[in-house]
Amino acid sequence: MPDPFCLYGPPFTLTGEEYFSDNTVGFQVAFGTPEDQQLVLAYQWYLNGILMIGEHGASLAGKIYCGHHTVGVRVLSSEGWSGIKNRSFYTCKVTTGLELNGPDTINEGDSATFRVLRHFSDGTVEDLTARYTFTVTGGDAGFNGNVLTTVKDDSSFSDQVINILGTTVSGDTISKDIVVKNTTPFNSSVLVVDLFDDASLNIIGLINNPEIAVNHQAAYSGNNFLPASVVAENAYILASDLMNGTTWRFEFNLAKLITEYPGTNDFVFYIKGRGASDQNLSGAFSLKTKEAKMVMTGHAGSYIPSVTGGDTINYTNFNSFVVKGANGSYLEADLRNIIRFNYHVPTDTLTFTTAEQIVIADFDHVAVRYHWQQGAGQDLDIFVGFEQTGTAFDGIYVGFGGPNRTVPADTVPQSDAYLWWASDNTGASGIEAVLIGMEKFVAAYPNSANIIEVGLYAIWFGTPASGDFSIELVTYKGGTMQLVGTNFVNDGGVQVSNNTIPLNTMKHKQANGTIADYFKLGNLAYNKTTKTATLNINSIIDEGS
Repeated sequence: MPDPFCLYGPPFTLTGEEYFSDNTVGFQVAFGTPEDQQLVLAYQWYLNGILMIGEHGASLAGKIYCGHHTVGVRVLSSEGWSGIKNRSFYTCKVTTGLELNGPDTINEGDSATFRVLRHFSDGTVEDLTARYTFTVTGGDAGFNGNVLTTVKDDSSFSDQVINILGTTVSGDTISKDIVVKNTTPFNSSVLVVDLFDDASLNIIGLINNPEIAVNHQAAYSGNNFLPASVVAENAYILASDLMNGTTWRFEFNLAKLITEYPGTNDFVFYIKGRGASDQNLSGAFSLKTKEAKMVMTGHAGSYIPSVTGGDTINYTNFNSFVVKGANGSYLEADLRNIIRFNYHVPTDTLTFTTAEQIVIADFDHVAVRYHWQQGAGQDLDIFVGFEQTGTAFDGIYVGFGGPNRTVPADTVPQSDAYLWWASDNTGASGIEAVLIGMEKFVAAYPNSANIIEVGLYAIWFGTPASGDFSIELVTYKGGTMQLVGTNFVNDGGVQVSNNTIPLNTMKHKQANGTIADYFKLGNLAYNKTTKTATLNINSIIDEGS
């Protein structure tokens, strides 16, 4: 649209480029309508304030030496001469780029200055910053003029990418992405765990934190990403398929967990499984520094988790134990603990415990005693029952809330039962016990599974205080077992073994509860061939309660 400000005559605009790549220039006088242009009687052109002789048309074209110049024009109408319209221009100079100048990275909590610079072919630079208004998206930061200030966030452990946008009044824009570097003290990013030399394993990895959405969901061969359908870098857990015919690997994404759950001080991880036989199991784990990212190579059936970037710290070998019974099941309830990790965020400390297998020699009688002291809670209830024996007694438990005090039901005398619950102890401390008549069960069911498993469970009747209790497993050879209150004691025999393990659960009974509500602390596995038993503890702490 023509500039309306003229002293006399029709309004017009002086048009042309601001920058010319060589010394050839061209300018035109533009009018709003053809009628306005017909009112013009004459034109006068000026270069650098000097009238140009011989230039009388509506346009100017020619060659002008290289440099900065000013061109002007006025028009004559029947009303007289208009004012002179001027514009500045350059010859032998062209724009080579427009730059949003400023740092590519900035530490959170710091400030930085940004400018818009126009670069030219002659090497000169023009600062256009004053023409732009700056905004930011994608992070916690803001502009004061052209100065960006970011916010320090101690609850976050990751870098952020933010977008800076400069906008002119006419709507022209320029933008750039920058990285806001996290400065919160944080070293470890990925926990890598390898287990060696047992190709038979049915093995899973899981997170044991109730506040996490994937709590107690398992990653394993065939379900290698947790959650499923995410890229490796964004997974909570990666699980390998069998690697090199000998090794299994799990990776736990500490960086993602710390970032998404800033209020959690301790993250707990389990690896659980079964093998083809009871045997020792070796492994190793390491932590990767915060620059590391999880990646997955291979394809279904041959997935191998790995990491890119970062350094390796705290490489540690460990030894554990795996129980037999691998049957293709990846249900957590069917598997036994191999190793438990606790990552303490504030101190960047990783601790671990491995499976403990207690082997018990030949015995006749076995009493399982649950103990609790003042301050732990009121009335610890127990369940004990046969599992995976292949008999009709699988899944029938004795204890408070069970259908009977004995298995089989209503055995007379009770000392002939395969399982005999002493009675309920509702006190703030004391003992509840179950007598396991293993020799009677084996004699009655010689064709049962060679490994007789007895599941061990506990739950508080009311809301607990500390939740601490212990399980004591005592075996005897010879003599008879006598019921004394809520306990069983041996008369006339010899004690073979006594093992006590401290435990904890905060679970308490719910209306219409089931065995799934109980803390399964482990099992007793009796080998009919060797006449020995193993006490396998799943976990000493019931973190899922």
